Amino acid sequence: MAKLVLLIEDDLDIQKVFSEKLKSKGFEVLLAIDASHAFHILQEKTPSIILLDIMLPGSMNGFDFLEKIKSNPKWQGIPVLVLTNLDTERDLALKAGATDYLIKANTDVEIIAQKVIQLTS
Repeated sequence: MAKLVLLIEDDLDIQKVFSEKLKSKGFEVLLAIDASHAFHILQEKTPSIILLDIMLPGSMNGFDFLEKIKSNPKWQGIPVLVLTNLDTERDLALKAGATDYLIKANTDVEIIAQKVIQLTS
């Protein structure tokens, strides 16, 4: 059975590139464009990992989402890989419970896929 990835990203082009790469590595990918949509998905399925953008539309940004899931015993054990273009927020994200933090613009999609494999092994 394929490991499940929840990708929370509002840029549809980035969503497509990341999801296609992860699917080619054998993952099943669920897509959410904002935190509200991601919570709906989490009510139904428990992913092996969450890939989280920080800048999200709606009332909840990535930090708010991260704090909320890390305070819930049902989800707090899920690794969260923050994928953002904000290079100044690493310490805050890690302190909030992120497992790792990568800059999208500076990281090849293959490196991201390898990080997902590492964190779900």
